[in-house]
Amino acid sequence: MTISTEDQLIAGLQSPETIFKTTFTGVAGGQFHSPQYVAGRPGAMTAPSSGLAGATVTSSRAGMLPLTAAVSGQQIYLAGFDAAQGGNVGAVLIVDRLWDNSGISVTTTTGQTVNSATWPTRDASGSTAGAGILVGVEVSATLGNGAVANTTLTYTNSAGVASRTGTIASFPAAAVVGTFVPFALAAGDVGIRSIQTLTLGTSYVSGTMHLVAYRILAILPTPTANLGNAQDFLQLGLPKVWDASALQPLYLLSGTAGGAVTGSLNYAQG
Repeated sequence: MTISTEDQLIAGLQSPETIFKTTFTGVAGGQFHSPQYVAGRPGAMTAPSSGLAGATVTSSRAGMLPLTAAVSGQQIYLAGFDAAQGGNVGAVLIVDRLWDNSGISVTTTTGQTVNSATWPTRDASGSTAGAGILVGVEVSATLGNGAVANTTLTYTNSAGVASRTGTIASFPAAAVVGTFVPFALAAGDVGIRSIQTLTLGTSYVSGTMHLVAYRILAILPTPTANLGNAQDFLQLGLPKVWDASALQPLYLLSGTAGGAVTGSLNYAQG
């Protein structure tokens, strides 16, 4: 079933799920930050431990936003999103965390073979092909590096073309826990189907980092600290939320001092 009228939308609305994450310290303005390792609602997530090939992530993992499975024959949609970002301005994103890994050597500068496990059927089209799937580096233990240039990812794109290269032109120095840096895709690509290798530009010296595959569902600008902003179903475009989606917030920062972030999500089924 597809929601095609406002009456169907109203009938399918569910009670909001609240988000609250405590204060944190980011690495720098203009960088993304994953709040998965700080307390709040949902609680802190344990760092991935699945090895280089990684494993899929579902809503049942600790640290993910609550999500009730769709009734048979129906689809879940994101119908509303509001948030206030304390101590910072920028944006709050809602993303589906499809896959993550561990076991990356932060001192190895030759290619590290990943050969990622197959994504779950949660790309933009509800398949494993990778449409709309991005990959970023997430830090779970502070890195000892200076600024690092030219970290690259070899991947297969969503059209099935292999040997594509994703790049991080500059990785911030001494990246703190929660630092999240996306890879830029090769020209013309719209998603990643699988990861083959990761090559660090120079040694990151110490600490722990992970690769994360994710899909963006919503981007909410927060132009004024401590004042909320909201988007309804028209502004969001009713993005589909597949069953077992591992939803989490992701922040875009304007500075290092991150205050508490509060908000809520409204789902609809139909």
